Amino acid sequence: MNWRFWAATVAGIVLANLADWLFAGILFHDRYQAHPEVWRVNGPNPRALVGAQALTLPTVVGLIALMIWTGQVSLSASLVLALFVWAIAAAPPIIANGLFIKIDPVVVATHVVGWLAKLALIGVSTSLILRL
Repeated sequence: MNWRFWAATVAGIVLANLADWLFAGILFHDRYQAHPEVWRVNGPNPRALVGAQALTLPTVVGLIALMIWTGQVSLSASLVLALFVWAIAAAPPIIANGLFIKIDPVVVATHVVGWLAKLALIGVSTSLILRL
């Protein structure tokens, strides 16, 4: 593995976590309390936050590996690949959870869009770094 892979991984983790922070932590944050009984803990839960952010690593490394393995490292190809991954792996379970779990529809929509943004940011940053 060369330095570009590691640089893309670090950039992807930072950008993915920023996307999570915006889409799952800032936007429409008050809507989480529409059904407070759904959430495990009301208030800060650092352990859950660290665990959730750690799960960013397989997403980032997986998308980077998929881009390299398929040779889809151009900017447009990385966005198409991110869209495909989102459509087959991220969006369906979030939407399904929204159908069966009492979660505000705005929160579900924000999470769906947030995953698309996260994957697009990982793809774009990886494309730019791998082509340095």
